[in-house]
Amino acid sequence: MVDFLTTAIAETARIFYEGAPYILIGFAIAGLLHEFLPTEIIARHLGRDDPRGIATAAILGAPIPLCSCGVLPAAAALRQKGAARSPTMAFLVSTPETGVDSIALTYGLMGGVMAVVRPIVAVVTALVAGLLSAALPGRDQPLDDTVLDGLPTHTHEHHDPPAIDEEDAQAANSRPPRFASRLRRAVHYGFVDLLDDLSFWLLVGIVLTGVLSAALPDDLFSGALGLDSGILPMLLAILAGIPLYLCASASTPVAAALVAKGLSPGAALVFLLVGPATNAATIAVVGRLLGAARLRIYLGSIIGVALAAGLLLDALAAETVRQSTLGAFEGYDSWPLATLKLTAGFAFAVLLVRSGQRTRFRGGIQELRDQTTRLREAARQFEPRHLLSPTLLVTAALTAMLTVLPSAMLVVQPGQQGVIQRLGRVVASELEPGLHLKWPAPIGRGFAVDVERVREVRVGESSIFGGFVPDPTESYYITADENVIDMRAVVHYRVNDPVRFTLGIERPETLLHGLARRELIRIATGTPIDTLYTTARRATEQTFRQALAERVATLELGIEVLDARLLDVHAPANVHRSFRDVASALEDRQREIHEGNAYAAERTVEASGEAANVTAQAQANAVRARARAVGATAAFTDLARVHRRHPQVTETRLYLETLERCLAAPIKYVNGASGHGGELDLWIGGAGDTPASPTTPEDLPRQPPLTQRPPFATGLPAPFTTKEKR
Repeated sequence: MVDFLTTAIAETARIFYEGAPYILIGFAIAGLLHEFLPTEIIARHLGRDDPRGIATAAILGAPIPLCSCGVLPAAAALRQKGAARSPTMAFLVSTPETGVDSIALTYGLMGGVMAVVRPIVAVVTALVAGLLSAALPGRDQPLDDTVLDGLPTHTHEHHDPPAIDEEDAQAANSRPPRFASRLRRAVHYGFVDLLDDLSFWLLVGIVLTGVLSAALPDDLFSGALGLDSGILPMLLAILAGIPLYLCASASTPVAAALVAKGLSPGAALVFLLVGPATNAATIAVVGRLLGAARLRIYLGSIIGVALAAGLLLDALAAETVRQSTLGAFEGYDSWPLATLKLTAGFAFAVLLVRSGQRTRFRGGIQELRDQTTRLREAARQFEPRHLLSPTLLVTAALTAMLTVLPSAMLVVQPGQQGVIQRLGRVVASELEPGLHLKWPAPIGRGFAVDVERVREVRVGESSIFGGFVPDPTESYYITADENVIDMRAVVHYRVNDPVRFTLGIERPETLLHGLARRELIRIATGTPIDTLYTTARRATEQTFRQALAERVATLELGIEVLDARLLDVHAPANVHRSFRDVASALEDRQREIHEGNAYAAERTVEASGEAANVTAQAQANAVRARARAVGATAAFTDLARVHRRHPQVTETRLYLETLERCLAAPIKYVNGASGHGGELDLWIGGAGDTPASPTTPEDLPRQPPLTQRPPFATGLPAPFTTKEKR
C-alpha cells in the first residue's frame, strides 16, 4: 500500500511537472480570447441558419475553454440574442470538446499529432451536427424562457455574456479602454475566473491520472485486455465517456495515462471527444434547448465522427502518438527545460491553492452532485423493455457487427509477420502478409509485428521534441583508474521472433537498453580513461558490439542485434576541455611514434636497396673482369702459338706497335733533311736490322708503300709524317 501511494504521488507530481507550462499557456490565451472575442461578437455571426453560420459557430467555439456545463448557459444566452438552432448546435459541440487550454495540454502530454487532430475533429463534428440539424424540416422557433430552468445550478457567471443594452454598448465603443487595462482583465479572467471554473476538475483529472498510472500495469490494454487496436476499445470509451463527466482539460491527462498503459490512440481520441461533450445533465438540457430530434443528431454526430476519426488515427499515426505519450511520461529534460517546467508547476500549484481558498471548489462539487443526481434519475427511469425497442436492437446489431467483423480478421502488411492466439495460446505464428481469419475478441487475438524494420535504442540520450539530447543520469561511467567518463551509444536491432518479442518478455526494448548499459559499465570499469580516449576506442566498440549480441542471443529476447556503436566518448562537460588537451597530447605522441617508425622503416628499406645495388654492381664487375681476363688469356694464347711458329715476325710486330704507342704523342723533329719543305716519310730500322729471311728485296712480297696502306692494315704502324724545320 505504501508503494502504491508513493507511486501515485510521484505520478501526480509528474503530471503537474509535464502539464503545468501548457496549462498556463492555455489559460493565458483563453483570457486574451475572452477579452478580445466577447460573446456579443459570436452572437452576431450565429444568426444565420445556413452553412456559413454553422461553420462560423464551429470555428469560433473551438478555442473557447468552456466545459459542457458552462457552455449550456452560454448557448442559451446566444439563443436569446437571436442565434439560430443549427449554429447553436455546432457551438454546443465544438466548444466543450476542445479549447486553447486543452490543446496546449494535449501537445504537452500526447504530442503534436494529437494536438492537431483533436481540434480538427471537434470542428468537423460540429459541422456535421450543424448541417444535419439544418436539414431537418420546420422553422426555427424563438427560445422559451422555461428552458433556462433546466440549466445546471452552477451557471458559471463569468462565462455568461454581459447584459449590455444598446446604449451602453455604444457608450463603451465611444470610449474604448486602454490596452493595458484590457490586458489586466484578460489575465484576471484566465488565471482567476477560468481557473476557478476548472480548478476542481483539473485537480480531479490530474489526481485520477496519478492513481491510474500507479494502479494499472504497463501492458494492461495491449496484453491482458487486447485493447490496443480495433473498434472495441473505442466503443468502451464511448460507454465510459457518456455518463462520466470530465472537462476537456481534465480528460487530457487521463487519456494520456491510458495510452501510456497500452490503450489505442484512436480510443483515447474518442474518449477526449465524447467525454467532455456528453453527460447526463448536458443531454437533458440539450434536449430541452434544441428538441428531441436534434438531440439524436447531437449524440449521433459526436459518436459517429469520433469513431471514424479514431479508426483513421489508429491506421495512420497510432505509433507516433504512442511514442510521444511515452516520451512525456518517461523522458528526461535538459536542465533549462526542467527548470522552466518546475517553475511552471510550482506556479500552477500556487494558483490551484489560491483558487481553492477563494471558491472552496463549491462549483465543481455542485456539478459533481448534479451529475450524480442525473445519473440516479436516469437509472430509476430505466426499464428493461427499453432495451427491446427496434431502434436500440438495430443499433446493437450494427455495433456488434462492426465490433466482431474487424476483430475476426488480421491484416499482415508487407514486411510483417502475423501471430494468432486462441484463449491466450499461440495457434499460428510467422504468418505471411495477407488477410488471415481468427476468432473474434475476446476469444481470439491477432497481431502483426514488423520484422524488417531496423529499430534503435539509445543509451545515454533521451528523446525530446523528436530529437535526442544527452542524459547525464545514464551517460556517466567510472573507469578503471577511477575517473568519470561520458559515453553515449546506439544499438540497432531487428525482430527475429515475433512471439518471443511480444509475448515472452515485457517491454524488450527496455531490457535491451539495460543490457547495453550493463556492457558499457563492464567495459568502462575495466579500461583506463586515457586508453578509452585514444588507442582503445575502436577495440571498445567492437567488444561492446560482440558482447551485447552474444548476451541478447543467450537470453532469447526475440531480437537480433545488427550493430552497436559508440556515439560519443568524452569527459564530463566541466572538465572536457582539459581532458581534450590531454587526449590531443597523447594522440600527438602516438602520431610522432608512428611517424618515427615509418621513417625508420623507410630508411631501412632504402639501405637494403642500396646494399643490393652495390652487391649487384660488384658481381657485374667481377663477371666483366673475369670475361676480360678470359679474353686476354685467349688472345695471349693465340699470340704465343703464332710466336712459336714465326718468332721473328711476331717480335718485329710487337716492336713496331710499341714504337707506335710511344711516338704517337710527343712532337718529333727531323734534322738534316733536304732544304725544301713538305712531308717526309720516316722509316724505322737500320742496315743491320734487315730480316734474315728473305735476304733480298726481291724475295719480299710485293706490297704498296706504307703511305698508301691504311694504319694497322698489316699490323705495321703507319709512317710518321712531319714537316721540315728551317
